[in-house]
Amino acid sequence: MMNENYRIRLPRWAELPEIDLYLEQMLSLLEKWMGESFYCEGKKLMTKTMVNNYVKQHVINPPVNKRYDRLSVASLFSVCILKTVYRMDDITKLIHLALEVNEPEISYDRFCDAVEQAVRTVFSGETFPGREDLTEAQYLLRVVAQSFACTSYARASYLSKV
Repeated sequence: MMNENYRIRLPRWAELPEIDLYLEQMLSLLEKWMGESFYCEGKKLMTKTMVNNYVKQHVINPPVNKRYDRLSVASLFSVCILKTVYRMDDITKLIHLALEVNEPEISYDRFCDAVEQAVRTVFSGETFPGREDLTEAQYLLRVVAQSFACTSYARASYLSKV
């Protein structure tokens, strides 16, 4: 299978800084953890201007004393992943839904697990498991992660070469 070594490793909630971060620190953290996944067609998935727009659109919480909290950092990791597939208003709805269903740390860690599993599945050529006994919210999370993984595979395998 093409590009089976493609991997993504997202920090879990406990690995995110406990202290609030300035914008530059937050962007550096995103780029460090996401590696090549932080770029799409040679462009960064997150810039200062984009973060400011996400605050205005209520995608993330506004900074306090120019510093962003852990939830904002986690939300921006999610945005980086989801924006390659979804529109921003859909991403906002998905983030808000996840925060309604569980505590932020549980929702974020489940999102990370789902994305990493979907990427492993797609890039290894395996098939996705069935719906089993998943709740609607759990199934939605799986499908969202799969859409990212499939788009990433298409870009890595073919679209970047055309």
